[in-house]
Amino acid sequence: MPKPFPQEIAEMMRRGVKEKVFPGAVLAVWHAGEVYMEAFGWQEILPVPRQASLETYYDLASLSKPLATGLCLMRLLAEGKIELGQRLYEFFSVPFWFKEVTTANLLSHSAGLPAHRPYFVKLITYPPEKRKDLVITWILKEPLAYPVGKKHIYSDLGFILLGGIIEIVSGKTLEEFFEDTLKMLGLSSKGILFRPKDKEQAAATEVCPWRGKLIKGEVHDENAWVLGGVAGHAGLFGKAKEILRLLLFLLNAYLGRENRNFLTQKIVSLFWNWHSEAGTWALAFDRPSPQGSSAGEFISRKALGHLGFTGTSFWIDFENELIVLLLSNRVHPHRQPNKLKVFRPALHDLIFKKIVGSAV
Repeated sequence: MPKPFPQEIAEMMRRGVKEKVFPGAVLAVWHAGEVYMEAFGWQEILPVPRQASLETYYDLASLSKPLATGLCLMRLLAEGKIELGQRLYEFFSVPFWFKEVTTANLLSHSAGLPAHRPYFVKLITYPPEKRKDLVITWILKEPLAYPVGKKHIYSDLGFILLGGIIEIVSGKTLEEFFEDTLKMLGLSSKGILFRPKDKEQAAATEVCPWRGKLIKGEVHDENAWVLGGVAGHAGLFGKAKEILRLLLFLLNAYLGRENRNFLTQKIVSLFWNWHSEAGTWALAFDRPSPQGSSAGEFISRKALGHLGFTGTSFWIDFENELIVLLLSNRVHPHRQPNKLKVFRPALHDLIFKKIVGSAV
């Protein structure tokens, strides 16, 4: 059974609800074998308030990149079906300016691609069965935003391409291959999944002006939505308990404590130890920035993690035996203002002080 949080942490989370940092959240922390997990506030406040619980599905947004796309590519790499140095032209017909782009460039946001494009505005006018091929064609017509490999610009577009690569190499849809991959690890596809069937158990997100309704149980990201709710950059939903299990599997594999099928120290290390002079990114995972990190002041700069636009994040600090998972729907009912930017690093600092304790 998870332990309740120290009083100061619980009070900070309740204050986050009161001050409308988020309507509600589930906070989960693992430290040196101890698990803390609690739900705070509301799963939704519209149309009527409904309390959040440990069984609430949260839209993980860009956590889909490491936890779905990254995980699937770890498996393909372990099975010898893909290589980090493979060129993009081995999978798609590409213009000359993308000839040098590798799988590793896409995973580390160093492929020369722009950060974002609102493809959904145009894609919605095409039949659903044509949209996946169309968006890949459009991405591969984008001019370079910077020289390949020379800097990092966080980009959804590269992970849309990676989702396509997974489907080409595996011969399955991304959704099917991800579900198979979870089963290989002994994880439940009912706890982490694309397109949850039980929409009533999902935390509501935005009152979307473009879709003209409250979003609940369907992906918040517009590009992922027009692609049917499954994409390499977004679309994943999850419950805190199962996500924390996956994060712990990754940590244990990296530290050489436990192999789970393809999830070995060698494979996780290839992703987590990857460095570039251009920035903090590993492969599919971020590291805390030197200053002003969302992970706060005390978490190791070698920690691995990711943020999601909807109000989700995780950080895995292997040096301090710490995992922090925050699931919230801070975009409900509207995405602005974003008070989580200030709240999140302060929360991580408090967790470090009250749970890790030493070295602070």
